[in-house]
Amino acid sequence: MAAFATSVTQVVTAENHVGVGGLASLVVETLFDAAIQKKVTRIGLPDRYIELGSVPTLQQKYGLTTESMIATIAALS
Repeated sequence: MAAFATSVTQVVTAENHVGVGGLASLVVETLFDAAIQKKVTRIGLPDRYIELGSVPTLQQKYGLTTESMIATIAALS
């Protein structure tokens, strides 16, 4: 991961659950331990109670569709 992280300007993680304490946190800790400073953008559910609904409905609402994630990443450039 360190070799990849040094070759990019920023890192984006995408999770289908709460972004806090998940994959993004592991990535941030790994970068920190390797003394690599990169901007990390987390795509995932907010850290709060989420209402019930179908997966497609919740993905649309919280920006977890493919199109939404592409737009989020494109806006970072």
